[in-house]
This record gives sequence, C-alpha cells and structure tokens, in this order.
Amino acid sequence: MRCVVAGSGITGLTAALLLARQGHDVTVVEAGARVAPLLRGFWREGLYFDTGFHCGGGLHAGGVLRRWLRALGVERHLQQVTTHRTEVFHFADGQVYCLPAGHGVVEETVEWQFPGSGAAMATFLRLMDAELGHSPYLNPAVRAEPAFALNSAGSIAQYTASAGFPAHLQAMIGTRCLLYGVRPEESSLEEYSLVAGPYFQSSGSWQGGGLALVEALLACLNEQGVTIRCNATVTGIDADKAQGVRGVHLGDGSSLACERCFFTGHPSQLEKLIPRGLVRPAYLHRISELPETRSAMLLFAETRDCLDENESIYLLPHPSAQELFPGVESAQPSVYLFCDRPQADGRKAVMAVALMENNDLPVGNPHPRPVCYVGWKREASARLQAYIEQRLPELAGHWRVLDAASPLTMRHWVHGATGSLYGVQHHMGAMPMLPVTRLPGLFLAGQNILLPGVLGGMVSAALAVGFSFGHDNVLKEFRECAEDE
Repeated sequence: MRCVVAGSGITGLTAALLLARQGHDVTVVEAGARVAPLLRGFWREGLYFDTGFHCGGGLHAGGVLRRWLRALGVERHLQQVTTHRTEVFHFADGQVYCLPAGHGVVEETVEWQFPGSGAAMATFLRLMDAELGHSPYLNPAVRAEPAFALNSAGSIAQYTASAGFPAHLQAMIGTRCLLYGVRPEESSLEEYSLVAGPYFQSSGSWQGGGLALVEALLACLNEQGVTIRCNATVTGIDADKAQGVRGVHLGDGSSLACERCFFTGHPSQLEKLIPRGLVRPAYLHRISELPETRSAMLLFAETRDCLDENESIYLLPHPSAQELFPGVESAQPSVYLFCDRPQADGRKAVMAVALMENNDLPVGNPHPRPVCYVGWKREASARLQAYIEQRLPELAGHWRVLDAASPLTMRHWVHGATGSLYGVQHHMGAMPMLPVTRLPGLFLAGQNILLPGVLGGMVSAALAVGFSFGHDNVLKEFRECAEDE
C-alpha cells in the first residue's frame, strides 16, 4: 500500500520505518531543507549542540526505550550508551539535593537526604512502574488492545503531598514535569509515570546524541528503500467521503498518490489541509483550540573546566513558591542546564533552558526579525546569563555563550504556529487525541497526539501504524526483543 508520512522528526522517521518493514511503499515529505532539523541538533564554532536527544530514560537493558531501539534495528548503530546521569537541584534557599537514576540508588539517596522518606519513595516508584506496565506499546507482556482514557488518579502534586514527602522532595519530583511542559498541579499521575517514570529507572544517552539517532534511522530507511523528499510542504490532502485519502498536494504544485497519510505536524494545521465537509466542524474547532505548552529561552554555550557531563542541573525557586517554574520574564526564573560529553578538542557543549510566555512576540515567523525583537532577545539572553552566573558563581569566566534561541527560533525549525516547547499540552482532565480520524486513511502521530520526547515520538508512531495495519504486526519485534533479553 502507498503511504505518505508528513514530517521527518522522530515520529515520522519511526512511522516510515515501521511501514516499510511491513512491505508498504513509503514516502516521507519534510518541509525543511534537511531531515529531522530539530532532532539532529546544530553546530556553532565547531561545537555540536544536541537539541534532539541530550538525555533519555529507559535506556538500561530491558528499558522501554532500549527495547524500541532494538526492535527498530537502530540500536546496532548507536555507540557508548550510558545510563547513569544524575540530576542536581539548587534551590533559592541554598539547599542542594540530587536524584540519581536506578530504583535502588534512588531509594537510598532519598532516604539519606530526607530521612524517613525512602519507603514512600519506593512505593511511588512501584506505582509508576505499574502505570508503565498497562500498555502493550510499553510492556511487551501485555496482549490487550491499547486503551485511551481520561486521567483519574489526581495530579502529581496531589500525590507527592499526600505521600508526606518534604517540600524540597515534592519540588524535585515535580520538576520532572518540565520533560513535557506541564505544571505539577496540572499533570496527572498517569502522564507523569509514562514520561518521567523511565528516567527513574535509568537516564543517559549515547555518543552523538540526536544526530547519531537520525543517521541510524536514515541508514535503516535506506535499507528499506524509503523515499525522502525535503523542501516539500504538504499544502492539502486529496480525499473524498467514499474513498478517503487519495493523496497529498505539495507546495511545489506536485502531488503524491497514497491510500494512507500519517500526519505528524500540529493538529491545528489540518483545518487548512482537509477538504471542507469531510470532517465535522466541531472536530476542527477542537483541534484548533488545543492548549499549548509554554515556550522557552535557550542559551548555547561552551566550557572546558566547569560542569559535570554526567549531571543535569536545575536552578529552582524556594520550595514553598507558588510557581515552581517561573519564566525568564521573572526576577528568579527556573533554569535547566545540560552539559554534554567532551568533544575531541576538550570543549563541552552547555545548554540552558528557561521557560517563557510567547504572547508578546511577533506573529508568525518574520524575516528579517523586527529590530525591537532583536534588541529584546539580546537583552533577555544577557539577563539570563547573568542570573545563571549569580546562582552558579563557578561558571563566571568559565563558560562562553555562543548563541541563543527564542520561541521565534522554534517556530522556524519545527514549522509550528506558536513556538511552544512541546506542542499540545497534555494536562490533567484533557480529552486525549486519538491516532485515528473520521477521514479514512488519515492517521495522526507525534508529541501533540501522545507524549513528547524520543520515546513518546516512537510509541506514537507505532500506535498510529498499529491502528492502521494491526497492533500485533507492529508489536511483533518489540515483543521478540523482550523474549531475547
């Protein structure tokens, strides 16, 4: 069957590989000039910045991400996989705590830092594992059909408070909500377990990060004969009520015939792509009004003799603060810092991320950038750098900022409307988006549909292909990987 995959991020490339391995004729279309522009990262002054995969959970033997990499045939291309990254939390009251990866060491560390909390932490870890074990796309032992339901177990903030965790530990656990851009009080326990749970099991990366993953996926796609077209924007979907999807129209005036279209972009873009009358107006209205996660200001810097490449650092407010994630507009923003492995010349890439609102920025993706925006970006970057050096004095004079990014940067690279960090917000009580649509042959996938991150993108792609061609067909090799361990 002829299949078109719109978008070449982690979701699109995974979907294309799964489809091709089932014998389908697959074409990937990408609006940008290169495949997976965000996942592959970028270079500044000869230093590689891994914007696509600087850290991931579930990479240990038997971990869910490791199993999917193996099932896709990608693992054999990845080298020097690590699973022992530690998170360090610096609070505004001067307290510093850490959370390593691995259940046993997590329990021990929590008990050591917060005496009497180790047993409650062990219960929490078991609860997250149970949540991870419900889906056949996360647990190969499950043979049931995947289910989508409204979250019902309360928020992660409610759970940590009811468990009696000290305020600092509540904030540390809640900080992992940054992995998908939702505040702890808005994040369901179920969603938290699916995204953050694997990071408690193991946390790490591999040599080359996102770029190595892109190259591995492209090698596998080349083996399967998948066609990839860049600079190819989908401008319309050819379909009718009787037949469903018949093809897609591209920005250069050409068309591609297909019986299946897997769309990995933002759902709100569908209103301009689907012919009128084929889906209900209420559905189009719903997907156009989906709430977005916040955006961010990012700094990209280099260092040689500062920061540990095996640690991620969080600069947080006082644990009693009403807002755990104050943005870059505030006097004391929350900041996440990541330091990558040393490169051949000894330099290490550093990324600093501070959330922000994007309401006051220019509409669209204007070029050249307005003068007022350029000035704002320069001032905001300098202010954020100064604040980080105030909180971490050891950085002053030992790192150099090479570039910065704002919501406009992300609008450009992900071809999105808002520049939000993780697209659609998966908050507590929200009606889940489904991979299937009322238009036969059109399937949705990506972080806007399921969950963010590399694992979320892979699982979302597998779900969409499973709903189209059968779940057992998609899960066969995933289950076989577990049997071989």
